[in-house]
This record gives sequence, C-alpha cells and structure tokens, in this order.
Amino acid sequence: MNLLDTVRRANRPGPPEHSVGLRLACGGAVVTGIAACRAQGELSWTVAVTSIVLVVTGMYVSYRTRSRPMGWLKPLLALAAVAAFVWFFRQLTGQELYDVSTVEDPLAMLFVWIQVAHAFDVPARRDLAFSLAGSTSLMAVAAAQAVDLGFGVYALAWIAFGLWGLIRMWGSASDGGRIRGRALVATVAAVAVIAAAVLTILPAPQVTGRIDFPANSAGGAGLPGTGGLTGDAGRASEPARAGSPTGATRVGGFLGFATHLDTALRASLGNAVVMRVRAQRPSYWIGETFDTWDGQSWKVPKTVPIALYSGSPFAVPSAADAPTVDDPPAGQSDLQTFYMAQSSPNLIFHADDAADIWFPARDIYISGNDTIVSPIALGPGAIYTVRSVTDTPTPAQLEQDTGPPASTETPAQAKALQADLTLPHPYPRVRALAERITAGKTTTDAKIEALIAWMGSHTHYSTAIPPLPAGADTVDEFLFGNRTGFCEQISTAMAVMLRSIGIPAREAVGYVPGPYNPITDLYEVQGKDAHAWVQVWFAHYGWQSFDPTAVVPLANPSPGATLIHDTARLLRGLPLVPLGAVLALALLAALVIRWRRRRPATWAIAVSRRMERAGKRAGRPRRPGETLAEYAAILDDTAGDASRTWGALAWLVEASAYGNHEPSAEERRHAERMSRTTGPDRKSNGAFPGSPPTPAAVPVPRRDSPLPPPEGGTPSAGGAG
Repeated sequence: MNLLDTVRRANRPGPPEHSVGLRLACGGAVVTGIAACRAQGELSWTVAVTSIVLVVTGMYVSYRTRSRPMGWLKPLLALAAVAAFVWFFRQLTGQELYDVSTVEDPLAMLFVWIQVAHAFDVPARRDLAFSLAGSTSLMAVAAAQAVDLGFGVYALAWIAFGLWGLIRMWGSASDGGRIRGRALVATVAAVAVIAAAVLTILPAPQVTGRIDFPANSAGGAGLPGTGGLTGDAGRASEPARAGSPTGATRVGGFLGFATHLDTALRASLGNAVVMRVRAQRPSYWIGETFDTWDGQSWKVPKTVPIALYSGSPFAVPSAADAPTVDDPPAGQSDLQTFYMAQSSPNLIFHADDAADIWFPARDIYISGNDTIVSPIALGPGAIYTVRSVTDTPTPAQLEQDTGPPASTETPAQAKALQADLTLPHPYPRVRALAERITAGKTTTDAKIEALIAWMGSHTHYSTAIPPLPAGADTVDEFLFGNRTGFCEQISTAMAVMLRSIGIPAREAVGYVPGPYNPITDLYEVQGKDAHAWVQVWFAHYGWQSFDPTAVVPLANPSPGATLIHDTARLLRGLPLVPLGAVLALALLAALVIRWRRRRPATWAIAVSRRMERAGKRAGRPRRPGETLAEYAAILDDTAGDASRTWGALAWLVEASAYGNHEPSAEERRHAERMSRTTGPDRKSNGAFPGSPPTPAAVPVPRRDSPLPPPEGGTPSAGGAG
C-alpha cells in the first residue's frame, strides 16, 4: 500500500449519520463554546455571530450531503486549517507574554476557526464526535478567563448538549437502542457524587507562573491632579469622595477612601461585589494609610507623590523617609490579581509590601507610606496585578522582637516614625487604661494581644454608632462613654492607646478577603469587606497588621473546606421546624405514590402475587413458564391438600383474567379466607412437611362446570377458562 492509498483510506468517509438529534446536540455544544468565549471577551461580537452562523450552515450542508460527501471540499478545509495555525503563530511572534490573554485570545480564535471549517464536513458519526470533543477546547479557553459564576450558565448548557449528544451517539451506534431513564439518572447522580468527593479532597489552589499578569484599563479615562486621590473637589464624575453627615456615601458605602477618615460618621456597607481577587494567600489588601490623628479624623501623610514612569511592571521603591528595618528577614512572594466589578477609587490595592505592579497606564504614583495611586479611573472590568513581598512573623518571633522602635538613619526617617507616635493632645485616661490592661506585659506583641482581648470583651460592634457630641474626642467618647462602634472607632481607639504607651501605630484602610469561591479560585470582595485596622511598627519586621474586629486566614482554603463551611452556614440558617414539616410531607407523599404504584391493578394480580409469596415461603417458588393453575396444583399436591384450595383459587383467577366469569365479592372473600387458613406455608393446618389440612369448602371446579357456591351461598354461573 503506497502513501496515496493510505491517505485515501484515512479520509474515506464513514457510514452516513442520519440522526438529526445527534447533529443538533453537537452543533449546540460548539455554539455554546463560541458564546462562552464571547462572554469572556475573547472574541468580538462580529467574530462570534459570524462563526455561529457558519457553524449552523456547515452542519446543515453536511446533513444534506451526508450520503454523498463533497470530495473537493476536504482539500479546501485542510488549507483553511493550515492557514489558521499560520495566523496563530504569527500572532504570537514577538509578543512579550506578560498577559495570559496574549495567548488565550488568539487560541480561542484558532479553535473557532477549526470548528467552523470542520462543520462543513461532518457526514459521519465519528466526524460529529470530533465536533463534540472540540467544543471542550472552546469551553476550557473561556473557563480560563472566567472570574464569576456567570460562566456556570454556559457550562450547564454545554453539559446538557454534551450529555444529549452522548446519548444520541450511543443510540445511533446501537441501531436504535434506548437508555433507561432510571439508569441515566443513576449515572448522572454517581458522576455528581464522585465530582463532589474529588472537589472535597482537592488541595488549596496555588497561584504560580510568570505569565499570568493580566492588566486591563476597561477604558479608564485620565483623572485630574498629580498623584493624589480624586474626589475631594466634589465633582460627581470622580470615583472617590469623602463622607459627609448629609451626603450619600460612595465606593461601596465606605467612607475611608479619601484624604481623610471621619470617625464620627456612620458606615453604610452593602453586599454588592466590589472586586474579585486571585491571590497566593489571603491578606489585608491596603488602599491607604493614615498617620495624623486630630481627635475626630485621620489624615493622610503630607508628602510629595513619587511618580513612576517605568511602565509595567512598575518597580515600587521604598519611601525615602520610611523607617529602616533592622536585619529584615527574607519575605515571601505574593501575587494578587484584582478584577474590578464596580467603580473604584483611584487606589491600587495591594498586600504589604508591594514590589512590582502590572498596571494599564503609563505611570503610577506613590503617595505616602503604602498608598499607591492610579492616574486613571478604575471602572468595572479594570484589571491589575501586584507582586508583594510579605513577611508574616509568627507570634513567637514577634515575642522576641524586644529591640528599640527603629534604627533610623536620617532625620526624615526619625520624623516619619515620630509622626506615628504623635497625639493631638494628652490622653491621661486613655494612657492609664492602656497601662492597666498591659500591666505585666514586657513585649510589644504581648501588649497588643492584651489590648485586642480587652476590646473584644468590653466593646460592642455596631455600624449604627451614637452621634458624636460637638467638640468631643472620638476615642474618649468610645472608651469612656458608649463603647459602641465599628472597625474605624475600635481600631482608632487601639492605635491611640498604643501611641499613648510609646508604641508607633497608624491607621490602615482597605479590604479584607471576602467569601472564597472554590470554583473560580477567587475571593469575592463585597462592600461590607471594606475595613480599617491597626498597623504597628516592629524593629525587625516593619509594619505589621493587627485587627481587633476581624481575622484574616493564614492561607487559601481548600475547595473541600470551603464547601463544608458554606454548607454548614447554609444549614444553620435554615428554619428547621418548617423545613422538617415540608420534608415529612414530601416523604409521606413519596410513600403514598410508591404504594399506589406497587398496589396490584386487579384482584387477579393480587391473588397471583399472594400465591407466589406463599409458595416461595414454603420453599417452592414459581418457575418461568409455569401457569398459575399448574403452580397451584403443585402447591396443593406438595401440601397434601385434598380440598385443592389453591387450585380453586387459581381457577377463579384465570376465570377472571381470561374467561367471561367475574367472581362476586362473596366468592372472592370466601376464597381468600380459605387461602389464608390453608396453604403450603401454614404449618398449623397441614403445610408441608406435615399432615393433610382440614377439608376446605371450596372444591376444584371443572373448567366447564359452574363455580361451586361458598358456604350458605347460591350457585354462580361459571365461565370457560
């Protein structure tokens, strides 16, 4: 066999596939994959609509020509496939693979191109199977960019088309065979149970690789100002605005993302998702820090913003006036990608300490310690990535950090640290309270933990804080007045208490991780996750975050742990009594339906089953092909029943089922009474092995004779068997 014959044999069309359902299922799976890629922004509307139309057209043409495939079309489709691969590799030539979409967008286009070309040549079952399998690639490319559960709609539609296609394919391969509904349900249930079990034992995901650094401006326009937070000018178009007692809050309802943080204002936090974050580990995602406290509000440090013009990735330098850490330990790299779901302040959120930033702008600004400012508005769809170098010492390590506050090298650095010890006026009562709480504690960490414990047991968390009296100090009012507040008041009071006993502290605002989605591997940060906490300076570890009102986990949870936690939380929130009543009614209804379905449809069937059960108990089950009369005679002979009780009952059954005689109610009752008191499974009245039973009142009638009457009754007309 030469090469040409081999090629011809490989391309010889298979038997034509006539199943319209199989073709619809395979085409639907491909169309769903294309739509999913469009939903993730990997295809334009023009490409998506055109390709869907071409796939549908190709499937129709292939169906019409399935018995006589167009041989001249194969070379053209092969050339189209080669052209698609050439185009794909040309798209990647010379690219810097910083963004995974650099590969995925052309890859989605390549897969669509192949599916469109293939749709015009699917005459046989094996060709349709390739289309169904190829749609998996489209769904995989779309899933790689999915950041919310909206993708689940496309996944469910694709699974439905795929399952339909597999069922139709099996039916076609088996020449019209059908899968029982019960078997199909059992299979799907088994697959679901196995998938849930696998999801439960999966380890926590790890964000790795040097290619997945996406950045997208989502059309963000430039903002006025140079390196500062916008919003204080009062223009409604600006993304951030300081809170006021009379105006509506912005930025998810949190009041801290501006040049000052007023602790006298109530918070208004919503459940809407503000952003989604994929991170190597959960953390406090800092927006900005405050070091100046005036008794009611925090203010940002007065520094000149540092402009970074290097382009992505921006290398973040240490602030020139930042205190120096003594012998800093090596930190861990932490990659975080932020997907904005709503308009955001022009802050670049990040875990401490930011080292590199992939951001869709030509420049960014460093404004004060740990505050990174964007020059463009960040609306829905904006994406940026930050690599931080985190150093989270253990409590034991912090306990050993007993050195001086810092080893400063310049006056500017000493001044910066002094700002984190400054108070607007003496707080004698606050200092006395802090000293009493921390009495006997010799390390900074021990004092912090003592203050956190006291806050937890002596203060009440509520966003509906009492109004601050005119001229009052927030901390004095909180600690010695109402002791009611939320994260801003509690963290502020703790920062002032620390400063009053000589420990440098500052206020930080940003977000804590929201609910973790094990399907997308993303934290869904909601408006209510906006937060304020305390940062404390350690000589060997720098600024460390402490929170008296929230806890950030140490690592990403595993899918199984998340699933169990969410299920338990759901169960705790269910109303047990109404739910139990509903379940009980549902169970009762199911039992009634099952009983009605299993109940014999006729009297004859009921008696036949009773006879079979009696014989089975006696050790003589009914054999295949054995008539009821034959079986009854064997039971009577085996038991030595001279009255032929079962035979008479079998005659009644056959007369009812096959003849023109319908036994009366009295005849039925009499025969059933005799069958209950005399039979092969009744040892007390002659069941085998044993003596013959007492004579019964129902003799065995001949097929052509009238049925003998029951005791005290009148003869009834018999019927032929």
